[in-house]
Amino acid sequence: MRFAYPWVLLTLLLLLPLAWMILSGPRKRSGFGYGAVGILRTLRSAPMIWLNLPQLLRLGLLVCLILAAARPQVMDVNTKRQVEGLDIMLVLDTSNSMLAMDFELDGKRQNRLEVVKHVVEDFIQKRTDDRIGLVIFGSQAFTQAPLTLDHRVLMEFMKPVKIGMAGPETAIGDALATAVKRLKDVDAKSKLVILLTDGANTAGTMDPRSAVEAARTLGIKVYAIGVGSDGPVPYPTQGFFGIEYQQRIFKMDTELMKFIADSTGGKFFLASDTETLQKVYATIDQLEKTRTAVDDPRPREEIAWVFLLAALALFVVEQALSGSRWRVVP
Repeated sequence: MRFAYPWVLLTLLLLLPLAWMILSGPRKRSGFGYGAVGILRTLRSAPMIWLNLPQLLRLGLLVCLILAAARPQVMDVNTKRQVEGLDIMLVLDTSNSMLAMDFELDGKRQNRLEVVKHVVEDFIQKRTDDRIGLVIFGSQAFTQAPLTLDHRVLMEFMKPVKIGMAGPETAIGDALATAVKRLKDVDAKSKLVILLTDGANTAGTMDPRSAVEAARTLGIKVYAIGVGSDGPVPYPTQGFFGIEYQQRIFKMDTELMKFIADSTGGKFFLASDTETLQKVYATIDQLEKTRTAVDDPRPREEIAWVFLLAALALFVVEQALSGSRWRVVP
């Protein structure tokens, strides 16, 4: 058992001596409402703990309320289960070129990144037994989410991903190296990187070919996805009267993408529209899965209600005793 708020437990338990002093302290003179003196002799010879029983019940009630306030929980029980899955690092381009509006989602034009996020989220939901992490890159690359089986948390990490958050350019080498670093120490039979970009390597300190060699040496397969059209595409720019759309051409280094995929035993895909992009991830979804043992944590169970029931029982008993033999009549 553990407590979610142990500081509450420590703070309030320190007040128990003070509470006992108040409960057992001197009170105003009281008397019985009848003239029987025999019971007084009984009380005089009774043990002190018996005389202070109502105060002890009140103190026990206070202890139960303190324990309930500290949120007692049954600790997690980690078991192992066999699942079929891969360790996958998703690598997403967030450079400025991803603002191009040549993709559609639900019949409306959207920039490339918004469509990619939508498709990737569908892909994640289908891969229930995979450990998946997320790397984003622009001029720099960093891990947005480490490998996890908790896909709900992974989706939360994906929501704030936006264009330009890692810089305006495209550091493909740094992005691939970051993903490889995340996978190199993982004890798994199958490690996979899904690299998505719409440009060429224009930034960063790592040569993409060096990152590819590291991936190949470690047995990490890379699937490379190029998104976007070769021709002119609408691109939003700030004009005098607000946002204007100009036709621009973005060069994609397909030769580098093919080299990355072929060198690591992966495959290169080119997606120029939303439907094709969905088919690409559907194809990757058909990858051979490997059986592996993973932790299966059971959710914590809140048991504050047990202490609340105990406090209620003590209160009922204390009230019953206060109205009978321990009754004090002013």
